[in-house]
Amino acid sequence: MTDTSQQHEPRAPGRGPRALVVGALVLLLVPGVIGFDAWPLTAWRLFSLARDDDQTRWVLEAEISDGDARVVSLEELPLRYRNAEWQMAELPDAGEDQRNAVCEALADAVIRVEPATSQLRIVRDRQALVGSGGSWEVTHDPEVFHTCEPTVAP
Repeated sequence: MTDTSQQHEPRAPGRGPRALVVGALVLLLVPGVIGFDAWPLTAWRLFSLARDDDQTRWVLEAEISDGDARVVSLEELPLRYRNAEWQMAELPDAGEDQRNAVCEALADAVIRVEPATSQLRIVRDRQALVGSGGSWEVTHDPEVFHTCEPTVAP
């Protein structure tokens, strides 16, 4: 009778799987350490931001030629502007030249969505979640942070 239940020593993984794991770890960790976002690599900001009942949002408000104003959602702008709120959040620490450059770039994108825009306002909107009579509502405390005019025609 032959013994077929021989014990085999576990083999270590080869060089290929090890290189794959090391490469994947580097691709996941380097963007977080350096702090850049290039999809699908990420600095993990979406997952690491604290969420509580008080938050600050950055909003674009287009002043229309007739004096009215409307909030322009970043979702209405071209795809490359969808994460512009992160750049707007860095404006308090930026110089006046950087603030103007960001505002003018956003204004030039907004004018394609709202052609009658005469001025763009970057607004810091402090929001609070308030409980009232068993329901919740969001209160807004907007503050105009920076203004500029579009540099291109629609």
